[in-house]
Amino acid sequence: MTPSPFLYVDDNIYSLYPEDRIVGFYLYDLYDEVVARIQGLLVDPENYKPRYLVLMIGGFLFTDGKMVLFPKEHMDSQKLGKVKTAWRRDSIQQSPAIDDPYSLTLEREQVILGYYDLEPYWDVTETNLNS
Repeated sequence: MTPSPFLYVDDNIYSLYPEDRIVGFYLYDLYDEVVARIQGLLVDPENYKPRYLVLMIGGFLFTDGKMVLFPKEHMDSQKLGKVKTAWRRDSIQQSPAIDDPYSLTLEREQVILGYYDLEPYWDVTETNLNS
């Protein structure tokens, strides 16, 4: 298993671009319903470009919910503490869970990208070079 090269950021640090400082914002779905609060971001450690939003779905009182990654490519807009997406809340809630953002593997990441109908970023470069 190859570990993912991302850095987990759980605060709006200055290394992030201002438009990417969305930790603590809420993700809203296609119908303007709250999906979850953005707990953090998985970013490229070299340029701090976000790849995934880290969400905690569900949970009640003293129980933890399910941690999921939501690809930044599916984030549409943001303003006033609101991040929008064209996905439905129930579809995001049914997405594959992760145990820990620090131990994401490429294999698990491929499952998540497949769920969201995205090509793995490591395959895209190879395909472009062969074209």
